[in-house]
Amino acid sequence: MLVSIVIPIHKTSSYFSECIASVIGQSYENIEVIIVCNGKLSVESCKEYLGVDDERLVFLKSNVGRNHARNKGLEYAKGDFIQFLDYDDLLYKNKIKEQLIELKKQSINTISISKWKKFKITLDEEYKFPYKEIFTDQLISTETLIKKLGKGGFIATASWLIPKKLIENIQWIDSPNDDAVFLSEILKKNPQINMVSELLVGYRIHEGNTSSQRTKEDLDKLLDSWSIIKNNLISFDDKSVSPYLYQAYKYLLLYSKEVNNYKKLSVLKKYFFHGIKSKVSVVELLKGIN
Repeated sequence: MLVSIVIPIHKTSSYFSECIASVIGQSYENIEVIIVCNGKLSVESCKEYLGVDDERLVFLKSNVGRNHARNKGLEYAKGDFIQFLDYDDLLYKNKIKEQLIELKKQSINTISISKWKKFKITLDEEYKFPYKEIFTDQLISTETLIKKLGKGGFIATASWLIPKKLIENIQWIDSPNDDAVFLSEILKKNPQINMVSELLVGYRIHEGNTSSQRTKEDLDKLLDSWSIIKNNLISFDDKSVSPYLYQAYKYLLLYSKEVNNYKKLSVLKKYFFHGIKSKVSVVELLKGIN
């Protein structure tokens, strides 16, 4: 089975070289690596910088924006499974192999999610995974995953391995939480989730991370995105979805404070709405707004 690995790239750096090395060094070799250059970065300069001769590498050009790059890569992808990877993150050597072993045991309506770690320089750095609840069960329903996320945490994009048929007609959007939106589009189809508790992905933390930037424009995008996510999960039990949305608006309250309380009232309304539906105590709700 062919696995397509889609990597958006807007600037060259040592992070990018390390990322590609982790990809072409996979123990599972039947892969195509789709490198999508966007913005001012040309395919020629990207190839020249990388300097890697591997017939599995494919270089494409897209409009500016990570969403356009990923969509372009998906449009080209010929694989049975899709792996998304940012240019600054790393895959452990057996990432693809281990998840494919698990997916082959399941129906085509199954996605795989592996454990990941945050790091700055090397994968050897100490890291204590904080979301243990997420990986307590191996094969879970979509609703169970939503319940687990309602207790806190997130799913790193690079940890996914997804059957291509499950994401046909799904598009990436321009938002800081584009991964949560895309995942909700998949979850709307109610797939099985295969949770692989083995550490298989490195999520790099640095100043250029989208999640570390704060602007009013991005807050607007986040508010729109969480409305989309809510609509995508509307068919699931509200007792499962509301705690997940409460965690999101709790985070957005902090975000609002960092951009001079922009849209604070809108965020507060949804924070209290989902907090009350999630049976969060008044004391806890008030603590969250201070």
